Amino acid sequence: MMKKTLLLAAFGVAGLVSAKDNGNVAKETGKKEKTEQKADVQQCGVVITYWSGGQVVGQETVYSDQPNLASCQAWQNGVKVALQVAGFWLT
Repeated sequence: MMKKTLLLAAFGVAGLVSAKDNGNVAKETGKKEKTEQKADVQQCGVVITYWSGGQVVGQETVYSDQPNLASCQAWQNGVKVALQVAGFWLT
């Protein structure tokens, strides 16, 4: 039986909110004024490359929205633990 291994090729964090002003945004709809506040989140990702017998057999990327870098890193560590529990070797 071939041993399953995978390479966590990259951990990525990309900010989704491009505006630096996280204050309230006023919108007009007819005669009423509506105020909305955007949630400050970052898209956090893990690229997983699957190897078997020295050959790449697959790759996937999983994402999660996280409020900050520390939460992103904790989520990424959780992904690694879940893969180890599932029987994969991490390199």
